Amino acid sequence: MSTKNYPGAFDCYYNAEPDEPLFVLLARDKAAPATILTWVSQRVNNGLNVPEDLQIEEALNCVKAMVHWRRENRFD
Repeated sequence: MSTKNYPGAFDCYYNAEPDEPLFVLLARDKAAPATILTWVSQRVNNGLNVPEDLQIEEALNCVKAMVHWRRENRFD
């Protein structure tokens, strides 16, 4: 999982092409966890859920971290 201080293995800024559009979700966005779960569902529906799909695993860990962060920082 990436944070501002610790970019992860799937850091979108590092991996993006120079002119490639990207969209970032922050934990304080109440819609972020559900949006990430929808993305995971779409990946699975598209057959991209192989056991070693570390990007899906990271996304699910990110959801957990976001929910925890929101609780700890009184965003819920």
